[in-house]
Amino acid sequence: MRPRKLSLRIERWPLAVPFRITGHVIDAACLVSVTLDDGYHTGNGEASGVFYLGETPESIAAQIETARAPIEAGITRAQLLDVLPPGGARNAVDAALWALESQQQAIPVWRAAGLPAPRALLTTMTIGTDTPQAMAEAARALTHARALKIKLDGTAADAPRLAAIRDMRPDVPLAVDANQGWSRAHFDAMIPLLQQLGVGMLEQPFAIGADACLEHIDCPISLAADESFQDLADLPEVARRYDVVNLKLDKCGGLTRALDLATHVRDAGLSLMVGCMAGTSLAIAPAFLLGQQCDHVDLDGPIFLARDREPSVVYTDGLLHCPPQTWGHAGAPPFFR
Repeated sequence: MRPRKLSLRIERWPLAVPFRITGHVIDAACLVSVTLDDGYHTGNGEASGVFYLGETPESIAAQIETARAPIEAGITRAQLLDVLPPGGARNAVDAALWALESQQQAIPVWRAAGLPAPRALLTTMTIGTDTPQAMAEAARALTHARALKIKLDGTAADAPRLAAIRDMRPDVPLAVDANQGWSRAHFDAMIPLLQQLGVGMLEQPFAIGADACLEHIDCPISLAADESFQDLADLPEVARRYDVVNLKLDKCGGLTRALDLATHVRDAGLSLMVGCMAGTSLAIAPAFLLGQQCDHVDLDGPIFLARDREPSVVYTDGLLHCPPQTWGHAGAPPFFR
């Protein structure tokens, strides 16, 4: 193992406007960036962590510090799985290790991972919770979006919100994300409207641990597990309740683990989605590779930032492009400028 120097930095990347979901308002991507330097090559990664599990940039940085010695001694990505638990800390270090390995071998990360050359991905664009009029206007402004995800919070305003968006954008597929915020009564009331308006997917309607009722509901709309799926131990219950699993690198602890989990999810007969927390293009680049194996892609985090990291991913006509210089080897200078 080749030794390397580990550097950490807590960063705050403001959003252009605050973004609201059930029970939470996000005004910035607060994250930890990681750099690994072996004296000749550098690898970079970032993570925001899982806010609803109590992770913060400070807790992520502290957790990484507990593993500084093995990381700097030359730990591998496989060994990292036994050193740090799932979550933001392992994700940030795993991404930096992928990028460092890519630089050392002078090959792109996708090739180091044994994956085919990546293609542009159709990604949903997300509309945060607001008044019906404001959400409809946000849908209108996303002229380049070819699929929309709508954040709904379980209140009486959800029905007019969704109807206003569908009136404004009759041309695009819609998905709804409740972020654990619905009651069973609200679920029962909303499902007919979701059907009427052509919503294709409902994500995480109930809170973690409160979704057992889904085992006994024949829902006419595809159900996706986000918060209910953190790692492999959750899969048996999720497979009985949901149709889709939303894999996020901050939840499972990095691309290395996510690629393995994707196989298990497929084997369980479920579809795959890749999502993201608030972050810059450096967080999206590893998820973009996971997205090559997914049926649904929700990787729009950087579009909400007032300013993204450079070089950045590119969004055109609803598609996500990840230029080679964004992360890992591309014959380009180090990521941070």
